[in-house]
Amino acid sequence: MKLKWGVLGAGSVAQRRAMPAIQKADNAELHALLSRDADRAKRLATEYGAATAYTTIDALLADDALDAIYVSTPVHLHCEQVIAAAELGLHVLCDKPMALTPQECTQMISACDANGVHLQVCFLFRFHSCFQQLRTWVNAGRFGQIVHGRMPFLKQYPLALDEWRAQPEKGGGGCFMDLGPHSVDMLRYLIGEVTAVSAFYNSTIHDYPVEETGGILLRFDNGAQAFTDLSFSVPHCDIVLELYGTEGTVWVYNDDGWKIRTHFDGETQLIPSQYEDLYQHQFEHFAACVQHGTAPITSGMDGLRANEILAAAYRAGQTGQVVHC
Repeated sequence: MKLKWGVLGAGSVAQRRAMPAIQKADNAELHALLSRDADRAKRLATEYGAATAYTTIDALLADDALDAIYVSTPVHLHCEQVIAAAELGLHVLCDKPMALTPQECTQMISACDANGVHLQVCFLFRFHSCFQQLRTWVNAGRFGQIVHGRMPFLKQYPLALDEWRAQPEKGGGGCFMDLGPHSVDMLRYLIGEVTAVSAFYNSTIHDYPVEETGGILLRFDNGAQAFTDLSFSVPHCDIVLELYGTEGTVWVYNDDGWKIRTHFDGETQLIPSQYEDLYQHQFEHFAACVQHGTAPITSGMDGLRANEILAAAYRAGQTGQVVHC
């Protein structure tokens, strides 16, 4: 079974990652894409092998050949567009963050449930084999009791003041909303449910209207804690993830490709990791879930929880208090 996809928001990420991944996936086909410029729409359709292109959302969603929509538009549009797709019976893969607010996430989940369509959120790290291995080790108790985790997401990403990521009303925030969903979700996926957060953030280097750097400390219901450092102003960071337990430790780091270094029973082991197209994994997983009627490993509820945790982090940063979530 091949799902026929429509891409809503054929911007840079869709062009670099998502549309090539659809082309490579065994159970996916790029049927249509949207660009408001007709010439650009035709050029992109030819370049990425789409059967057709549209210049309006209504025309794209009305295409009877479509099975699913990939929503890769500015965050403030996600809620309206996901609901519109669901009401037409289209399955939905929504980019992160899922929406501007937890309330919007809830509306999106309700619309997809009411119309019987599959909803998945783009938390790509879950699809990497190294994180699947870590989760297997955690569930098997190999680390003992988890004590602490850390996942830095530090990159150099200059913002133009007229782009949507620099406008709080369109992106919801800065590095917390753009990078934080990935790290918050992965720490929650590996360690357990988050119960409270504290946070600091600022924009002291570039004075953006949104935060450029910050950190979120998370407390989990199993007693563990974790920290995610986030920034748009750091040119390089080797560490991907650290996990510390009473019986073992693991570091995932980037040294010409991701590598896993473990420390169990007094012995250290280095495990190299091969390149994986996480977008391809994601689209193939999506189609398999639709075909077999199974739940995804990155659900709408996961998107909602990430939004709730980030909303709590913003409140914590504003008030200087621990916020329960």
